[in-house]
Amino acid sequence: MTISTSFDRSYFEARLDRNRRLAARSRSPEIRAIHMEYVRLYQQLLEQKDTIPA
Repeated sequence: MTISTSFDRSYFEARLDRNRRLAARSRSPEIRAIHMEYVRLYQQLLEQKDTIPA
């Protein structure tokens, strides 16, 4: 079995969007904070990817 994982920009954008939606739906402040931390981390990864020369 071969697993191919692509960590391109669309992957991180999808994760960022999903965590934003999960944070908005969460009733628990602790869980919402965890999702928002993931949002922050994915944003940082996307920003770093923008600054790395091709």
